Amino acid sequence: MFTPPEIIIAVVVLAGVIFIPILRRLLGLIIRLAIFFVAVGIVAAGITMILNNETIFERPGLGQRVERFLTMNSAAASQTGSGSVTCVMESPPPPPPTAAAAHKRPKKEPELQTTRNDVSKAEPAPLDDVFPELIRRSFPGISREKLFQLSTDTVNSLGGWRIDKSSPSNYTLNCIYTSRIFKLEDDVRISIDPSGDIEVCARSGLARPQTTSMLRYFPGDLGSNIGHIKQFYETLEPKMDEVYKEEQDKQNAKKPPQ
Repeated sequence: MFTPPEIIIAVVVLAGVIFIPILRRLLGLIIRLAIFFVAVGIVAAGITMILNNETIFERPGLGQRVERFLTMNSAAASQTGSGSVTCVMESPPPPPPTAAAAHKRPKKEPELQTTRNDVSKAEPAPLDDVFPELIRRSFPGISREKLFQLSTDTVNSLGGWRIDKSSPSNYTLNCIYTSRIFKLEDDVRISIDPSGDIEVCARSGLARPQTTSMLRYFPGDLGSNIGHIKQFYETLEPKMDEVYKEEQDKQNAKKPPQ
């Protein structure tokens, strides 16, 4: 009768642990270290979620949130609110010009528009992939200039946020968020579309191409980037309510008395 090698190895290791004291102590040390690091990881995850006002118990559910928090290091608002949308900060390199295009007179470059973070424009995201925080907010009837100014004011009012680059011509803000305890940086991009949609895209600083930190090998963000998007929208929306109220008061003032 043939005995599988895996069973033989397991028996030898078990016998060594039982009868050799130094192996017993080594195994005990490994187990204690494993428990310690798991506990530290759980505490760090809990602190990160609390600081970013995130939880694993909201929609779309515990399993989906835990999986996303541990495997994705970016987030982006979209029409569908899909959690599978990623944030790409770097623009793709332009294609090399062809020989025919090289002799043509160069045209004026159009104004840069933000690429929408949509999984599908026609189909809604599956219910088990919808994160309410990631549903893109739209404010129709308000000018892009006003939305850009209110977005700037919102960022300036948030603790830990700073504007790294402001582009009024493109209605885009590139921001950096620095965590309060661990001092880790995340990148956040805010763009205003002509339709009144405000795009928000966040990515862990550890995912920057030039980073050298050992933490870059951890694929998740523990929900921090979704938290940044949620914090921005929740701070902006009361300001927008005031703008709409002012506009309504102006319209009411123009109406003739009854």
